[in-house]
Amino acid sequence: MHPDATDAPSADGMQRFARLILNVLDTVLGIVLTTALTALVLVIFANVVARYGFGSSYIGALDLARWLFITVILLGIPMAHRNYAHVAVSLLVDSLPEKARHVLQVVTNFIIAYTTLMLMFAGADLMRMIGGMNVSLGLPQWTPYLGLPISCALTFVYLALRGFDEGKRRWEGVIVIAAAAVIYGLFQEDVFRVFHSFNPVWAMGVTFAIALAIGTPVSFAMLFAAFIANFAGDMLPAPAVVQNVVNGSSKFLMLAIPFFILAGALMNAGGLTSRLMDFAYALVGHFRGGMAQVNILSSALYAGVSGSSYSDAAMGTKLLVPQMVKRGYSAPFSCAVTAAGATLPNIIPPSIALLLLAATGNLSVGQLWLAGLMPGALMAVMMMGLIYFISIKRGYAADTERAGLRQKMGAFVYSLPVLSLAFVIIGGIRFGIVTPTEAGVLAVVFSFLLGTFVYRSWTARSLYQTVRVAAQEAALIGFLIGAASPFAFVLIAEQVPQSIADSLPGITDNKILLLLMANVILLIFGMLLDTGASILVLTPLLMPAMVAAGVDPIHFGVVIVVNLMIGGLTPPVGMLAFITSSVSRTPVHQIFRALLPFLAVLTIALMLITYIPWISIGIGHLLEQL
Repeated sequence: MHPDATDAPSADGMQRFARLILNVLDTVLGIVLTTALTALVLVIFANVVARYGFGSSYIGALDLARWLFITVILLGIPMAHRNYAHVAVSLLVDSLPEKARHVLQVVTNFIIAYTTLMLMFAGADLMRMIGGMNVSLGLPQWTPYLGLPISCALTFVYLALRGFDEGKRRWEGVIVIAAAAVIYGLFQEDVFRVFHSFNPVWAMGVTFAIALAIGTPVSFAMLFAAFIANFAGDMLPAPAVVQNVVNGSSKFLMLAIPFFILAGALMNAGGLTSRLMDFAYALVGHFRGGMAQVNILSSALYAGVSGSSYSDAAMGTKLLVPQMVKRGYSAPFSCAVTAAGATLPNIIPPSIALLLLAATGNLSVGQLWLAGLMPGALMAVMMMGLIYFISIKRGYAADTERAGLRQKMGAFVYSLPVLSLAFVIIGGIRFGIVTPTEAGVLAVVFSFLLGTFVYRSWTARSLYQTVRVAAQEAALIGFLIGAASPFAFVLIAEQVPQSIADSLPGITDNKILLLLMANVILLIFGMLLDTGASILVLTPLLMPAMVAAGVDPIHFGVVIVVNLMIGGLTPPVGMLAFITSSVSRTPVHQIFRALLPFLAVLTIALMLITYIPWISIGIGHLLEQL
C-alpha cells in the first residue's frame, strides 16, 4: 500500500472542510460589505435630501458615514486574500523559477502575517486608549476600530486555510502565521533594537522596495515599511500608526471614491453604458476604422459618468472587442484600442485618480476636474486620428454608413439620461452646489433609478453581485489610501519633500528641464506601480518642488495623472493591458506590441499638456472671468 493512501480521504475531507469554511465566510462578509455600502449610500443621500430639502443636516450623519466606510475597508481586506485581489507588483516573481517563486511567496505571507499582528495588537491598544463618547451617535469613540481585530483574525483564517483550499502546501499558511507570532511575541524588542541605528527614511525606503519587489501587496509593503521606520526613529507608536491608517482612509472627501466606483458598476450592470456606445456609433461609426473610433469615443463619454479606468477597460473588452474582431480587426489591436481608450476615465471628470490626487495634495476637486477636460479631449482626438491612419494602412473600412441627423438625435435622446449625469456632477461641484461626496451619492441613486425603473436591466441577484464587487474594490482602494498615511507621515516628518524641493533648483532652475525630470520619474513609477499607489507616494514628494519652481499645482496634478495612465499601458505592470488580456484571453505581449503606436501618440499629447499649461487650466481661468 502507498504510504500516503490512507491520508488521501482525510486530505480531501480537510480540503472540503476548509473550502466550506471559506465559502461561508465569503458569503457572510459579502452580505456585510453589501449592507454597509448600501447603508453608506442611504445615509449620505438622506443627508443630502435633508440639507437641500429642509435646510438642515442629520446630526451624526457624517460620523456614521465615516464609520460605515471604515467597516467596508476593514472587512474587505480579508476577502481579498482568497482571490489574490490585493494590488502587487509581480515583475520579479514571475520571471523566477517555481522554487524561487515559492520561497518569495512564503516571505510575502510572513510580511502580511507579521504586519497583521502589528495592526491587531496596536489596534487593541488604541481602543483601550481612546476614551469618551461620540455625542451625535451615542457610541464610544473606539467603535469604528472594532472591525480591526475582526479583520485581522479573519485574515489569519484566510491565510491559514488557503493551502487546504488550494490542495497544496496545506500547512504552510499555519506555519507562517505561527512563525510571525513567535517573532512578534519573543523577539519584538530585538527587532526594535536592530533598526535603532538606521535612518528612518532609508529603513522605510529599502524595506518598502524589497517587500514590493518580492510581490508583497502594495498596502502591506507600505505598512510594514512604516512600522520598520518607526522602529528606527521612534516617531509614531504602533497605535498611532493604526490611527493614521484609519483616519487617512476615511476622510469625508474619500467617501466619494466608493460612490463613483459603485455608480460606474451600476451603469455597466444596468446596461446604461450601452446607450453611450450607441450614441458614439451614430456619431463616428462611419469613419475609417469605425468600431475602433466608437471604442475611443465611448470611453470618453463613459468617463463623464464613471471615473474608473479599470471598469472601462473591463466593460469595453466584454462589449466592444468581440464586435471588433467579428468585423475584421485583429484581437491584439482591438484590445490595444480598448486599453488606450480606458486611460480617459481617469483624466476626464469625474476622475477617481484626480479625486485621490486632490485629497493627497490638498487641491480643489472642482478645479482639477475642470483641468482634466481639455487634456482628455486632446488625447481622445489624437488617438482617433491615429486609428484613422492605421485603418488606411491596414484596410479597415467604415463599419456603417453615415447616420442621418434623425438617427443621431434619436441616439442622443436615448443616451441623454446618462449624459445628463456628467453635467450634474461636474457643474454641481464646480459651482459649489454639491460636494464631490454628495455628487457621488447622487450618481449612485440616479444610476440605480435608471437601471431599475427606466431600463429595467438587472435582477436582484445581479444587483447584489454588482454592489458586492464594488464594495470590495472600494475597500482595497481605501486600505491603500490608509496604508499610505503613516508612510507619508514619515516622509514629511523627516523633511523629505522639503529636501527635494530645495535640492532640485540646485540641479537646474530651468522649469522645462524640471518638468521633464518629473515626467521621467512619473513614467517610471507608472510602469511599476498601481496608479493610486503612485499618486499617494509621489504627490507629497514632487508637488512641493514643482510649486516652488513656479508650476501651477492644478496643471501639475493633471500631468501626474496623464503620466500614470500612460504607465497603465506600459510593461511590466500595464494594468489596463492586463485587464483586456485577461477578459479577452489575448496574449498580453501581443497587446503590448499593438499599443506601441498609441504610446507614441499619448507621449506627444503628454508633452503638449506638460508644456502648454493652458490646455489644463484654460477652462478654469475662463470660468473665473465670467
